[in-house]
Amino acid sequence: MKLHLTLNLVKRTLLGLCLIGATSQVVAQNSYTITNSSADAMLSAASPMLNFGAAGTLSIAPASSAKGEFDTVLMFNTANAVSQFNATYGAGDWLITGLTLSLASNFGTNGAKPSSSILNTVSGGNFGIDWLANDTWVEGTGSGNGTSGYPNNSMVSFDSIASLMAAGYDSLGTYTYAPPGNNVYASYALVLDASLATNAAAGGAVSLYFYAADNQVSYLFNSRDYTGNPGNHPELTLTVEPTPEPATVSLLAVSLGGILLWRRAMKQ
Repeated sequence: MKLHLTLNLVKRTLLGLCLIGATSQVVAQNSYTITNSSADAMLSAASPMLNFGAAGTLSIAPASSAKGEFDTVLMFNTANAVSQFNATYGAGDWLITGLTLSLASNFGTNGAKPSSSILNTVSGGNFGIDWLANDTWVEGTGSGNGTSGYPNNSMVSFDSIASLMAAGYDSLGTYTYAPPGNNVYASYALVLDASLATNAAAGGAVSLYFYAADNQVSYLFNSRDYTGNPGNHPELTLTVEPTPEPATVSLLAVSLGGILLWRRAMKQ
């Protein structure tokens, strides 16, 4: 009887400790949305030396499309997001748990024909995203008609893709574009790649590279330079959670250790 009562007491005590530990780990997540890219440009295989850094539209399309291949490069600056998280949780006392990219266009319906003659008709399909180690690329000043780019004045162009990749890159996987309608955001939860997460948490430039992953996709979305209303510029949302306090970790370890001792006692 004594052993039974003692074991029940231990069990209730350990349960209480576990609940305390679990409660101390229930924390409110925080997020920050960067409401525009800091640099962006589409890259046209049909005009490989031209820069389109100041164009209002960005594009992804395969080489088999009517107007040829288009890739896109985007850069976001996470400095303000990191400052907010540091102020909320303390410097270095938080972890990124999610990165969500949101894109929209005033040409957001399947079969829509853009006003620019150099762009492909909108079509759903699959596209890929890479994280780029290179954040030194130059957005450039080329508008919808383009202007002389790499290598003449180092502004990013289709011909500069090799130099964009030279510093290294990580694949973030393949995503599906289903045209959501005009001026409607489509959101993509990015793979939480270690290089991407570390880069974003450092509080500076984060570069992403977009390309067609099938022969169907023709994706148009607004650039940071789009001046229409609403702007619907590219957005990146960072979601974080605080790192657990050392005391909480120790308490949970003690609780788990106690459970093991209790289970051994029950077997005797």
